[in-house]
Amino acid sequence: MITRRLTLLLLPLLPVILGACKREASAAAKAGTSRTIILLSAHGDRAYEMAQSQQLARLAFAREGSNLKVLDAKGDSKLQARQLDEAVAEKPAAILISAVEASALSAHVSDAVQAGALVIGLGENAASLPCSTVVQVAQRDLGKLAGELVAQSLTRKAQEEGKTEAVGRVVELRGDDHSAEAQARHEGFMEALQKVPGVILVHDAPANWTGQGGKDRIHEALRLQSQFDVVYCQSDAIALGAASALGEQRGQMMIIGTDGFRGDEGGLTLVAQGSIDASIYQPPLVDLAWQIIERRVSEPGFTPKPSYRVEATVITPKNVEDLRRGGFPALPAL
Repeated sequence: MITRRLTLLLLPLLPVILGACKREASAAAKAGTSRTIILLSAHGDRAYEMAQSQQLARLAFAREGSNLKVLDAKGDSKLQARQLDEAVAEKPAAILISAVEASALSAHVSDAVQAGALVIGLGENAASLPCSTVVQVAQRDLGKLAGELVAQSLTRKAQEEGKTEAVGRVVELRGDDHSAEAQARHEGFMEALQKVPGVILVHDAPANWTGQGGKDRIHEALRLQSQFDVVYCQSDAIALGAASALGEQRGQMMIIGTDGFRGDEGGLTLVAQGSIDASIYQPPLVDLAWQIIERRVSEPGFTPKPSYRVEATVITPKNVEDLRRGGFPALPAL
């Protein structure tokens, strides 16, 4: 399976990087400069969270004396609450939280902040927590950008064909059918599509955030709908799975993924290779979180803003090479 391959590619790197971080931190500890960063992951097996862990590991590796510890709640809110309490007891330089369920963590986060911990929430699921600060991407905007891209593409196609109205049949493959982020992306997507009445959603199904889910659901869509023009996927893993399952029909459809991170099966690479047609880039939130940590270390009196909003970017064949060479838009100022 595609997600399994991605897991096998990414996860073996983490022990190597984290081990190197620990060796450097051990040496630094003797000099009294060691610092520990703890990441509490909600769903460590999902591609986006794996990418976040890997990026944070790279950042920690590059900073002498940094020791990164990653704790995966595996979707268990009670386990994550216990992990947070254990993390606070270690008195780390910072705790980063990708929350499973905010209501289960609120009191624990409040206690941690009152105890003097720098607690950084990652994502909209953490927005209601009393963290020191929250770094987030608007999930609704991710879906809206995808919907606008679909509307623009089908409108342009209609103009080229001499038609007065854009028409099209669209399939949406969600990450799941219950999470707030999946629902927010769907709502943003539909908001954009509703502005083009001739473009209709004909199939909507959960794909479990995986490549195999993408394969299974696209086969189901083909069986039920037979013909459609666009497949919008809430992750790049789903998009790649769907693309690989379409076979000869792939060239007749526009496939849009979400996440857009680097790597062999990340959206940036997939668009560059032509495996998918576009990806909605969701920046790794740990990049800005790391800047906040570094600022706090250098300036102990620094107080971050209550929240930071990081903007998404659409990756298409037209801009993919510029993004690969020049990078993505700058992060918000601290």
